[in-house]
Amino acid sequence: MDLLRRDLLDALNDVRPDKIDASVAAEEQPNIAAVCTTCGSLPAPGVKIRYCGRCEEIRYCSKKCARAHWAEHKVVCEIMRGEHKKALAAHEARGGRKKDFHQIERDNLDWFAKVPGLRNELQLLAWKHRTEAPFIQAQAVQSDTNGSGIRIDMMPRRIWEVDPHFNPGLRARLQQMFSTFCADEQYVCGQSLNEGDTEFSQLVFCSFDHKTIRGAEIVEALTAGTRAEDLADAFAWIESAFPAHRAQNMLQIIRTRATLLHGSTTSAASVPDLPRAINNEVVRLMLSCMGLEINVCLAGLRVAAHLNGREGIIRGQDPASNERWKIRLDDGTCVSAKAANFVHIRRGEYTRRSP
Repeated sequence: MDLLRRDLLDALNDVRPDKIDASVAAEEQPNIAAVCTTCGSLPAPGVKIRYCGRCEEIRYCSKKCARAHWAEHKVVCEIMRGEHKKALAAHEARGGRKKDFHQIERDNLDWFAKVPGLRNELQLLAWKHRTEAPFIQAQAVQSDTNGSGIRIDMMPRRIWEVDPHFNPGLRARLQQMFSTFCADEQYVCGQSLNEGDTEFSQLVFCSFDHKTIRGAEIVEALTAGTRAEDLADAFAWIESAFPAHRAQNMLQIIRTRATLLHGSTTSAASVPDLPRAINNEVVRLMLSCMGLEINVCLAGLRVAAHLNGREGIIRGQDPASNERWKIRLDDGTCVSAKAANFVHIRRGEYTRRSP
């Protein structure tokens, strides 16, 4: 029996979840500073991004896209033009060159885009509050190299529209934007990057990635129960969200761990049967791939029963055991637990995984 056990654990070494997590985290984030406002695409190879000739703020991949967007953009173009002039004047007053201004804006947007999990954190927050016409603000210091210090605030319309301290020009832009776009498809985020006395602030008009939205819905369903259809939905989501070879590697990890660690008796090509531990493994994998924190509550412990009910964050696989996960508890102490001994919980909003 001990020999069989060792053979099973050796087999798991080839499908450690942390290998997949690392490769997914290493993927490049989309450079939203270079995509077209109209179609969401990058310019053709060798073609530079274009800007609206009036406000010099909105980006397009072609004249065709600029013309198609004009009917919508014209309602805020003049306001954006005024704000662009103010920002450019402040840049030049600090000794900056006019020709460098757009590149600095793109670099700042790219800085935010490269923070793992930030885009998913922002859009899930915006999605939850989409009926409130929220303005979401992300503030950071450029010297914060890993983005751990980014502050995120959400202000619903009932506040930003009447707050006397809110920027009047920004309020006018938000009023126009929320009157023209679909709240189920788009959201607005302000991004401010500070360095010393210098601050660059931009208003980013984003489209929801409905694969992320759907992924969060499946996670919540997996957390609430152990229905076969929810696990099948999770497998389908993985297959649609990642390239075929990566998706198959991820599904192989789930199936192998379900069989060797959790006693699943389904075939290797099928969705595993339904002990709670398998759901926990799938939830952990999905949230990890989205760059989001995995908050859990310990349960069912026997030897360390005093820890039942304690909450914490999964920090990765225990290097000493294929069966266990490292969990940092609220008081900063770390424990190691099997997937059968924790449940995923929600602590308010989804947040990006801390470095």
